[in-house]
Amino acid sequence: MSTYRISELVRRTGVPASTLRFYEQAGLLAAARTGAGYRVYGEEAVGRLEFIGAAKHLGLPLDEIRELLGAWEQGVCAEVRVRLRTLVAARMAEAERRIAELSAFAGHLAVVHEELGGPAPVAVCGPGCGCVSAGPPGSVSVELVRPRPAGNGVPEAVR
Repeated sequence: MSTYRISELVRRTGVPASTLRFYEQAGLLAAARTGAGYRVYGEEAVGRLEFIGAAKHLGLPLDEIRELLGAWEQGVCAEVRVRLRTLVAARMAEAERRIAELSAFAGHLAVVHEELGGPAPVAVCGPGCGCVSAGPPGSVSVELVRPRPAGNGVPEAVR
């Protein structure tokens, strides 16, 4: 059975040493130690890192990956697939929700962009000028107000 020091595993997998140390600390990757204290990884670390990388590309957080690794280590692909399918379905639903949010935001931006292409009012910015338009439902509207000029009769401490 082959073993790899951390630098060798980095060369073999392309995973940075800092990530390997992080995975070890997070309980995703085990390393033995030599008498001199160097980390030594077994051949199984290569496959484990491939699995972790594939799961990360699906957007899975480390706690879910850790859970999947437990099933993966047992060597029963059907169990891994069942668990993974559920997690992927949840990621798909989240992605669709985010797409809907971004689509609504893009629509709002298009409306504001069109409004800003029209003629500007002669007066200062304020409600109805188009610089600050009403947002989508549930958004917070902000009004721009010009600062008061100094010497307007209001004491400096009050302004």
